[in-house]
Amino acid sequence: GLGTKDTHGMTNSFTLLPDGWVYATHGFANDSAAKGTDGSTIKMVSGNTFRFRPDGTHLENFTYGQVNPFGVAVDPWFNLYTADCHSKPITQLIRGATYQSFGKPHDGLGFAPHVTVHGHGSTALCGLTWYDADQFPKEYRGCMFLGNVVTNRINADKIEWHGSTPVAKELPDFLTSSDPWFRPTDIKLGPDGALYVADFYNRIIGHYEVDLKHPGRDKDRGRVWRIVYRGVDGKGEVPTAPFADLTTAKAEDVDPLLGHPNLTVRLMATLELIRRRDADSLKNTGPSPLAGNATYTAHRNWVDLGPRIGKGLSFRVSGEPTDSLTKAHLLRTYTAGDENLMQVNGKLEPIGNAKLDPQPQVLRTQLDHLIAFPDPRQIPELVRVIRSCPPEDTHLKYAARLALRNCVRTKGGWAAVAELPDSEANAIADVAVAVGSSEASAFLLKQLISGKNDLFFCEPVGRFGTDDQAAHAIIYLSQKAPPAFAVQGLQRLVRGVQSRGGKLPAELPTLAEKSCSDGLAGTDPAAVQSAIELAAALKLKSTFDAISAVATAANRPEPLRSAAATSLVALDGEKAVPTLAKLLATPGTPFAVQVKVAQSLAGRDDGRAALLAALPTSPARLSGAIAAALAGSPPGASALLDAVAVGKASPRLLQDKSVSTKLLAIDGGKHKSRIGELTKGLPTADQRIADLIRTRGDKFRGLKPDLEIGKKAFATNCAACHQLAGLGAKVGPQLDGVGNRGSDRLLEDVLDPNRNVDAAFRATTLNLVDGRTVTGLLLREEGKTLVLADATGKEVRIAADDVEKRTLSPLSPMPANFDTAVPEPEFLHLIAYLLEQRAKP
Repeated sequence: GLGTKDTHGMTNSFTLLPDGWVYATHGFANDSAAKGTDGSTIKMVSGNTFRFRPDGTHLENFTYGQVNPFGVAVDPWFNLYTADCHSKPITQLIRGATYQSFGKPHDGLGFAPHVTVHGHGSTALCGLTWYDADQFPKEYRGCMFLGNVVTNRINADKIEWHGSTPVAKELPDFLTSSDPWFRPTDIKLGPDGALYVADFYNRIIGHYEVDLKHPGRDKDRGRVWRIVYRGVDGKGEVPTAPFADLTTAKAEDVDPLLGHPNLTVRLMATLELIRRRDADSLKNTGPSPLAGNATYTAHRNWVDLGPRIGKGLSFRVSGEPTDSLTKAHLLRTYTAGDENLMQVNGKLEPIGNAKLDPQPQVLRTQLDHLIAFPDPRQIPELVRVIRSCPPEDTHLKYAARLALRNCVRTKGGWAAVAELPDSEANAIADVAVAVGSSEASAFLLKQLISGKNDLFFCEPVGRFGTDDQAAHAIIYLSQKAPPAFAVQGLQRLVRGVQSRGGKLPAELPTLAEKSCSDGLAGTDPAAVQSAIELAAALKLKSTFDAISAVATAANRPEPLRSAAATSLVALDGEKAVPTLAKLLATPGTPFAVQVKVAQSLAGRDDGRAALLAALPTSPARLSGAIAAALAGSPPGASALLDAVAVGKASPRLLQDKSVSTKLLAIDGGKHKSRIGELTKGLPTADQRIADLIRTRGDKFRGLKPDLEIGKKAFATNCAACHQLAGLGAKVGPQLDGVGNRGSDRLLEDVLDPNRNVDAAFRATTLNLVDGRTVTGLLLREEGKTLVLADATGKEVRIAADDVEKRTLSPLSPMPANFDTAVPEPEFLHLIAYLLEQRAKP
């Protein structure tokens, strides 16, 4: 059941720990639906982590999100870490947490925090390992090493603890290579204290770079490197492991290794003794001279008290260690079991009811237990922890909020909440948005009605509440809430109800009319945006003139004008056509607005007539947008071909992939021969693009670059979809380290985005029942709503019931007319800026 369609992002890094579970990561673009022999099932789409019993009996999700995690590391506390090449390089995993990914929402708690704030100048960091050994100099202890396959080096970070939160401090590169084929994909700490590096050793590293059958791909070679420390003079002895074969060693010889300074040795010895736990030889190890050593005791507890691998709960003992390491590991042995019980003074008692510990690392393990085994009696204590948590201990606070959310979800959770003083309502409301139940919606509705105007309350009330709760919220928002809040809250509430597939009250349009009018008359851009979208969703014709004024106002921001233009057809199609046609022809109308106008008009007969009338006099850039809009429906496609045939549109339009792909997808490709006739004698599209790339390349090589102009061009034209150096949105691929591709490749990627499209970033085309066509990157499905990102990165929400046909296009959602969208001088400076985004030597 594990997905394999994208071998670029497979499941990987299987790591067996003494708790009896194998932990693993799930890579980018794959879909999996796996099942254990006990009937347990998990579903994963793209980045996730999961775990399973070694005998295959049970498997479960561990965390959600990330983009393409590759590599798992463990620290001395048994915290787990992954590297995610399209997110932050180091992530400490919090059980049940949701991490940022491409276009996926969080679970209501916000995205879990990361360990790093830097990216080592790359989008491909993987195979991380924690160094806890004594073979390297002492300053390397507590460092994390990561493979960087783009920049051909191994990066290093020193981990500093802020309470229970690890923070990565960037160190100088640990290893650099002048060999561009050096691709360190995985790193492991060996039992000898050396680092072992798996080197993919390949000229080409990505699926999307060139064809899979490209002769430059190396199918045969790979390398493994061993890195040792041999002293300042390089003459020291090569290290060796402290054992030959653990499986044949005597138990009394394996036992001392539980306290060894090398973490890999400790783990291997612990797993070996757990494997033998039923053997008589284990009973003969006797008292250990390391019995007072916290590291030894922590690992020995796993042998004596932890679950047998694959067998669940073993047994518990009374007694409470005082040092934090041993205490934390002891708590982890309890959590590893299948029951929420521990033995105290000869009696079994719930672990979840134990007093929360003030030591941050110990408290983190208790929170981990409560996430797995939530106990409503701990709700007051969890609220206290959240309120008193130091701001810098971000992981502790997130884990406490997640544990509180899970405790509130349990039977008796809301009864426990009812006993809290009113002063704690904010802490409960903070997690209630993620509970996903009608009880949580009732609580949030109560907070709204009491005057706590938090926009995050509104959508959960609509999505997880009842129709009656939604109706009460609508009345409050429309009649008593401040105007700017009211219209935004109503929009989110309606969005939630639509995702649930619920029923909106019949009086909603009347109640929402004033809120929309107030929002449109205000100056808050977010409120204006919400008013436009809500009015369109409810078809409030009375707002047509106000929204038309926004669409045509030259002083309004482009996103508002685009949203307004899109909404006019939904409000009154017949009235909208002349307004939009005039807007299309008005000099100075932003191109992004013209695109939205063309897409809106293409769904109507009179709108298509307006587009055809505009074609002969439109500049090439706008003609391409009009042609792409027309090509999305059978009548539009025929009309476009007729216009080309009589000379009212350029036949070159039919060579644009964003146009030709749509034309060929209609009616089984019946237009293929006609397209061939109309474009006969023209240079091929590929040849024109090749000429363009060559011409721009020649001009670029003679350019005196201005990086500030290039940076501004990125912010204006690219940041809506791509993130670079912390700037921009994560809709398309992250671009840190993109400069390593070189100028020729960058020109190809920008000017011919459809040449090699990663399957995960292909556009989806939705043919709607009203005749419109919507194309964009499908981000997610929220209940009965499809959410896409358009070419500008803006989210477009379409009700699933409004979709007649859904097809996956071979095209990239990135605009194919970048050469005309960005003035040439600005374009060249943009390439120069992107070229600078590489790891510094």
